[in-house]
Amino acid sequence: MIPRPLRVVLGLVIPACAALWILSTKLQGIPEAAWQVQLNAEPWLLMVLLMPLNWTLEVIKWAELMPYGRMASRWREVLYGVSWSLIGPLKLGAAVGRVSAVRPKYRGQALRAFATASVSQWWCTVTATGIAFLALGHVQFALLILGFSAIALSLYFGWTPTFWNLLSRSKLTGDWRMARHIPSIRRSRALTFSIARFVVMLTQFVLALNAFGHLKGFDSLERLISQASGASLTWGLTAMVPIPVLGDIGIREAAALMTLPAPKAEDITAIVCATLSLVVHQLDCARIDRIDLADQ
Repeated sequence: MIPRPLRVVLGLVIPACAALWILSTKLQGIPEAAWQVQLNAEPWLLMVLLMPLNWTLEVIKWAELMPYGRMASRWREVLYGVSWSLIGPLKLGAAVGRVSAVRPKYRGQALRAFATASVSQWWCTVTATGIAFLALGHVQFALLILGFSAIALSLYFGWTPTFWNLLSRSKLTGDWRMARHIPSIRRSRALTFSIARFVVMLTQFVLALNAFGHLKGFDSLERLISQASGASLTWGLTAMVPIPVLGDIGIREAAALMTLPAPKAEDITAIVCATLSLVVHQLDCARIDRIDLADQ
């Protein structure tokens, strides 16, 4: 519905330029000593140990939506999707990766399963963004987003108001239409696994920030609230960028610098190092797809 050149400008050029401007503004004038960060081993190790749990939850969710075959095949399909998602526009890369790894006769089911998984994880991001605004005292923004989240949740579980009947004819609601072909009990379980995975991802982000000394010296509870809220808002902003480039490198760092507090130069470097470390783990996970798990 939108001309391709305009989609490229809106989805890639503007976000990339905005990220470069934010990064240059925030990183300009930081003393060299601030880049000499000390890695705290304990939170870093915990973050690494949570990575298998992160992807296991995603695989279990995918297996719930694709109830056939062996679990090794589900791992293979998810990891193929991770690899393709690093370079594909919108969610097309992840969808192509997963669906192409499925047997041809099950690919229709795989498309519906991917749509359901995407919608459920998207709902977690939107809801966490609303909760983050509420924790930071922006009540009006929080209520607006949480109200939208409640409507989306109702639509996810089958509510069909008049306005939805009109919207469902648009290409913009393709994922939602496809998700409704999955039984509601499986949609419910998929949402549960999506929430669990989001909590794990949020914990990993907070651990990465603490590993690099973000807000060192602040009260523990105040630091935790600021970091969890900032991490949720970071994902909320990156979710608005429709074209990921190598795991949102640059986009995610710029979003984190906008949403996370950084009273000192050392905090800025901690944010950059933490977000880059999350990208590195994502890239390492993508390499696993070279192993044909289905043949093991």
